[in-house]
Order: sequence, then C-alpha cells, then structure tokens
Amino acid sequence: MARILLVDDEPDLLITVGVLLKSEGHVVTPVKDGLTAMNRLRSTENYDIMLTDIRMAPVDGLELIAMASNERPSMDILVISAYLDDETLGRAMGLGAVGYVDKPFSLEDVLGPVREVVLRRTKAGLSPHREEA
Repeated sequence: MARILLVDDEPDLLITVGVLLKSEGHVVTPVKDGLTAMNRLRSTENYDIMLTDIRMAPVDGLELIAMASNERPSMDILVISAYLDDETLGRAMGLGAVGYVDKPFSLEDVLGPVREVVLRRTKAGLSPHREEA
C-alpha cells in the first residue's frame, strides 16, 4: 500500500486515523505539528501521501503544503480540517493539495480519498514506498 505522513495537532486524531490507515495496510508516520513534518520531509524518508491539518502552530498546514509541493512534487497531499472554507480550500489546492476531508468525518470520509490517491498512483506507475525523482 502507501507510506503516509499524517500531520495533526490533535493526539486523538493521530491515533484514530493512524489505526484506520494501518488497518488498510498503509505504513503511517504520525507527527504532531507542521515543523516536525517539515523535518521529516527534508529527511531521506519517503512518503507517497501526506494527510495534513490546516490550523497548527508553529507551522500551519498551508505553509507545510507549499514546502511539501516544492520538495516532494510526486507526493500527493490531502487536507483534513474543520476549517475548510472556500478560500482556504482554494489556497490549499492551489499550493498542491489534491483532495480534502472535512472534520468531523466518518471512517469512509478518510478512506475514500486515500483509496482514490493510491489507485491513481498505481495506475500512473508510481510505486508505493519510494519517492520519484
């Protein structure tokens, strides 16, 4: 399946969504803030998908999406947030996000977009567990 970087400042969400994604066979790296996520993305670790919150400190999700899109252009980015107004969603998509999940969410609300990204990546020949050059 996919290697997923899960970024959110809510510990309960990290646990719940992490367990859910792992139950689908994904390898999940949960991190509690955008700064830690940036450090992970600057490392040699590879991720297929990043699922990130928007409202976090000290680095918010929009900053993280911009950095990730620049440094990891083949990684797909999904947004998960309770604060997705049209402007914020438009900015996130403009920076490189390919989909979103509104909080509160059902299990299928999370799994659906992840499954779509995994299927699209597979069809495009992007192998899970490695970053394309």
